[in-house]
Amino acid sequence: MDAATPKPWIDALQWVMTQPGLLQGLPGGSSPLLTVDDPRLVSLIEHTKNNSEEFISRIKKPQHHKIGIVFETLLEWGLEVAMGRKCIARDIQVRENKRTIGALDLILAAPSGGHEHWELAFKIYLQSDDNVQWASWLGPMRRDRLDKKVRRMLEHQLPLSTTPAGQQVLKTLGVGSISQHRIILQGILFSPWGKPSQPAFKANLPPQGRWLRPSQVPCLIQQRKNSRWVLRKRPLWFGPWSGDSHLADDDFHQQAGSHDIDRAQLWNRLACTKHPKEEQFIIVPEEWGSGVSA
Repeated sequence: MDAATPKPWIDALQWVMTQPGLLQGLPGGSSPLLTVDDPRLVSLIEHTKNNSEEFISRIKKPQHHKIGIVFETLLEWGLEVAMGRKCIARDIQVRENKRTIGALDLILAAPSGGHEHWELAFKIYLQSDDNVQWASWLGPMRRDRLDKKVRRMLEHQLPLSTTPAGQQVLKTLGVGSISQHRIILQGILFSPWGKPSQPAFKANLPPQGRWLRPSQVPCLIQQRKNSRWVLRKRPLWFGPWSGDSHLADDDFHQQAGSHDIDRAQLWNRLACTKHPKEEQFIIVPEEWGSGVSA
């Protein structure tokens, strides 16, 4: 991660703060935290540019190679700077009978004086078959599924602050009752390349990308000749690409078309005259989708 060039991270911050939630109907609503024409967004971006060293130093903390942790850091920064919410605690472990039963992602002090408990997640899901129900949307590492994630957030993570063990933790933080519970579940959905794109059940947005296997890459290149390709490096998997480096078709084929890849790769195809819209693709290992537990 390059601390000397914060623009991609400022763009990521803007993307996170203006994205709607992945799904409709979750506690707290799914509207973006800020709209693109909100003057608070302008102030946030200006403040971040003027304090870029502090901003980047937060992102570079230990464990911040993980996408989810960086997502939480971006949200926390935006909430504090633009929305007047003070972070009282983040990722607080809750223990019961000497064992950890979960963690509270974010405890906030609202401008109204109340306290809020937010659970946060950024996820990427790939449609594994023709069904649009949540069980058909799998994580790129094959260890995650949309229906399981929603169920855990609703049934375990969010209610944790109402349990005796959770309330005891809040008491040690000087927090009494929680006035609002909210889930912030953001992410990107990818539909199979070569098939009609279908939104997930109750999704706020249609799939914003396509996924394919290495064996399909030559055909993709044939359809997108003379493109410029960018391999997105973790953890900067948020929003559009705003950097300079890119690869030509042959180099993209060499990296993405290899049958030896053992983990998902996120690529952006940059806009050009023939294909003016920027596109996102995830290349998964050839055997992706097999052996996923129910």
